[in-house]
Amino acid sequence: MSGYNLAEGRYENRTLSEDEMWSVFSNLFSSRSKNSSSYKFGFLKSIMDNLYNVDQNLILTFDQLFSTFTEVYWNLVLKYGIRQQPVSTHSQGTYLEQVLNATVTKYTIAIGVPFESISDEAKLEVCKKVKTKCKINVVGALFGDTKGLFYSFSRKGEWIQINPQMYEFVCKHKVVLEKLNYYEWAKYLEKINEDAVMDHLLTKIDQSSERENLSVYRRILFQEFENDKCFYCGKKLTNDGEKIHVDHFVPWSFIKDDKMWNLVLSCPTCNLNKNDKLAHIIFLEKLLDRNNKIILINENAKDMRHYKAQNLRAVYYWAKLNGYDSIWKPKKLTEE
Repeated sequence: MSGYNLAEGRYENRTLSEDEMWSVFSNLFSSRSKNSSSYKFGFLKSIMDNLYNVDQNLILTFDQLFSTFTEVYWNLVLKYGIRQQPVSTHSQGTYLEQVLNATVTKYTIAIGVPFESISDEAKLEVCKKVKTKCKINVVGALFGDTKGLFYSFSRKGEWIQINPQMYEFVCKHKVVLEKLNYYEWAKYLEKINEDAVMDHLLTKIDQSSERENLSVYRRILFQEFENDKCFYCGKKLTNDGEKIHVDHFVPWSFIKDDKMWNLVLSCPTCNLNKNDKLAHIIFLEKLLDRNNKIILINENAKDMRHYKAQNLRAVYYWAKLNGYDSIWKPKKLTEE
């Protein structure tokens, strides 16, 4: 299905088998799917990195998606120097590459500065320009390459709505699908880039969406919501940034996002020992209770707008399905 020039599209509302959903991605990653740039891989990553930011109707806005999309390409193109289209096609690079380079020039940004570190003004401007141009073909192209089964979309309304069956499928197989996407993306990039920039390419793709500076969350949780004990062991925390760690309850490597509903304060020992593991389910119940208290104190608290307890339970379950089955808990708990 050719979809790149569509202004809108609707997913087929019918029952899909597991095999049929696998075939959608088999087709996407096969040689039958044509690639003139790497953008479909980047847009799929943007959707997967925002899976847990959907609203109750499984809708993601273009602002959400193209903010991630811009960050990914900023880091790939400017931080790592990786081209996204053959030189012979566009000697000055793609429109996206030109916009990124123009932003660097306008705001006098040093080479290699990650997206997270540029000014808010520069971020807003470059994200808007990328969204305005790339939404024209990129959204419809991936819609077509996934046979009109993955999502509905509207360029005018600037949203996609994920098919509920496909949403469940992608969440259950997120790690495998990410690896397939990265592998095919890397294969494409290897054809158009010099060997000098290709070292550790899969890692560069995976890390193209950076973790935020979590100090703002440390301040909010400690000062505004009085989380003054280690979430895991119960040790008293002092107002010292170096001794208070912000931990992703469900590991960042699975979530690929920073949201308050998944962040807790911990002592350095617990944070380092937990590392990339899931905490014991008793802490899931504790986090659900903590999040409810935050909403009661301030229903408009940062990042809690689309939060629902059942969604956090589902993310914890999906993480276990995706191989995060090494369960951790502290050796000692401090008495209340």
